[in-house]
Amino acid sequence: MLSGTPDYIFSTKSELGKTVLEKPLVIIVEANKNDFQQGWGQCLAELVAYQKILGALSVGELNSPRVAPQDVQRPVYGIVTDGNLWQFGRLQRDIFTQNIENFTIDKLSGLYGALDYLILLTENYTSNQ
Repeated sequence: MLSGTPDYIFSTKSELGKTVLEKPLVIIVEANKNDFQQGWGQCLAELVAYQKILGALSVGELNSPRVAPQDVQRPVYGIVTDGNLWQFGRLQRDIFTQNIENFTIDKLSGLYGALDYLILLTENYTSNQ
């Protein structure tokens, strides 16, 4: 059983208001005590859980509108950070890929560029549906 709560989530705006999330676009996890290995374990578990929820929605197992099959196959993105160092990853189906480049706040333009690119990827996906 997967359980846990992401530290932060980027998601699309829900028609039901601010307290109800739509499909998450990016899940962000804090690397407690700078333990990025544990942080990625938590982040990956949350990404897998999200995929499982989408899978259940696609076949109507949960009391919610069905999700399109392409939503189940789309990549989900994760970030693990200690506030200074930022690491990015992607889970698509059962393949996890972690970006080899790390970003830090002392090179803020690079970090903002990476975040902007990630948001652009997710916006392109949501607008093409």
